[in-house]
Amino acid sequence: MQYRSKTLKPKQKKIQATALKELCDRTNVQLIINDDIELSKHLDAFGVHLGKYDDNVDKARKLLGPDKCIGVSCYNSLNRVKEAYEKQVDYIALGAFFPTKTKPNAPRATLDILRQARSIGNIPMVAIGGITLENIETLKNEQINCIALVSSLFNSDNIELTAKQFCTILKSWNL
Repeated sequence: MQYRSKTLKPKQKKIQATALKELCDRTNVQLIINDDIELSKHLDAFGVHLGKYDDNVDKARKLLGPDKCIGVSCYNSLNRVKEAYEKQVDYIALGAFFPTKTKPNAPRATLDILRQARSIGNIPMVAIGGITLENIETLKNEQINCIALVSSLFNSDNIELTAKQFCTILKSWNL
């Protein structure tokens, strides 16, 4: 589970993230904090996810320690993939693979970019951006390790059913 808030004030973010951390702990779910190393450290979260304009991996590793998970958004940039691999991050996120209302101006990643990224090194990869029940099969044979979902779940008429449908698909992929 990733906590991401771009608009709330720090105090509000801390309140929300603390409540989410408590829920994640009760349900054995690992929590990643987006963009905020200090909040991740404060909560003793599983890790942090960093984008292009966030703090750097070296700072995150120094503050969080060697055992915390650090992920990096690489968008559609093989240079960012190479940098992330050299910094020994725990995973990278590539995308948007499909149009998305969550980030309408997000750079588009292609399956070719994903394949080239795979050739850079053995690093877990997350596919993100516009993934739906209708297009997820496009990613099936691409050796991704995880998918990120926002709109497909939260715009669904039945979030629980949609989540179960995604889980069934992903279990069949043996991720």
